[in-house]
Amino acid sequence: MAAAIATKYIDVDGVALNFLHTGPTTLPDVPPGLAAGRLFLLVHAAGGTAALWRRNLEGLAAAGHSAVALDLPGHGRSAGVEGLASVEAYAECVATFARAVRLRPAVVVGRSMGGAVALVLAARHPELLAGIVPACSGARFDLDPAMVDGVRDVVRGRAPQAFTTDAFSPATGMDVMREAWMEQVKTDPRVRYGDLVACRAFDGCALLGEIRMPALVVAGADDRITPVAASEELARGIAGARLEVLEQAGHQAPLEQSERFGRLLAAFAEALP
Repeated sequence: MAAAIATKYIDVDGVALNFLHTGPTTLPDVPPGLAAGRLFLLVHAAGGTAALWRRNLEGLAAAGHSAVALDLPGHGRSAGVEGLASVEAYAECVATFARAVRLRPAVVVGRSMGGAVALVLAARHPELLAGIVPACSGARFDLDPAMVDGVRDVVRGRAPQAFTTDAFSPATGMDVMREAWMEQVKTDPRVRYGDLVACRAFDGCALLGEIRMPALVVAGADDRITPVAASEELARGIAGARLEVLEQAGHQAPLEQSERFGRLLAAFAEALP
């Protein structure tokens, strides 16, 4: 049976943030118990939601670990209709969240924009982390202008929200794509557009040499949004980082290949000091 995943809210700087967590839930203002195994903190991509990590949360719980996934401000079930202005601002929000929930040092797993958040956290708040796993991410984002303009047209009411296969491998089944699309509509397109603008402005190259902790970089072999070359740049720039490329996976690799991704996370956790 799949592990039970609970949902809670917590106030972070006046914003009610929703988060999912493994293990038993607690009273509303009481941080959940997350003592089992290693602790993982999962950070979603631009315009994403915590629920896109549900398969990974269940897999980590089944492997005896603890995990938390949050909806960033304005995303999913968190409060607000606006996101934050930069990747760095999101990283500070995650750091404040980790302290508010009284998390012990965690492995921060981030997809795409969430991976960039992990880089900033590792450089600026290393005391909060045990390691990082940037997935389908990079130190910079060379986003297709047509994709960004397409989301801008949605925001301006000039086009309907698009449900494309661009983020997936050709091998990915419709059930997985449908799962992602159902989460896509839970975040306002204005927030997604702001996230893309923030990603386009981000340059974390100078951060890579400052990171002094275990790092696993994961890429999707069929990722057309942040191609494998972006992950290779990360792995070269972070001392001691290891690169894993998942076949039959695109920009949604943790969802598309959730079992294989989960095994990588578990092995990474077991190798930590």
